[in-house]
Amino acid sequence: MLKYRKKVSTERISIEQYNKELEASEKEIEQGNFYTHEQVKERASQWGRK
Repeated sequence: MLKYRKKVSTERISIEQYNKELEASEKEIEQGNFYTHEQVKERASQWGRK
């Protein structure tokens, strides 16, 4: 079992909040703050190797 778990809300968010989160995500991508598929595969391959 995972030692740490992120609490996730099961409550719905408003369409305004949804759109706000999408806009924030798009800005992050435009600024180059993302991982490529290959980078994610490499990071995932390191999980559990500590």
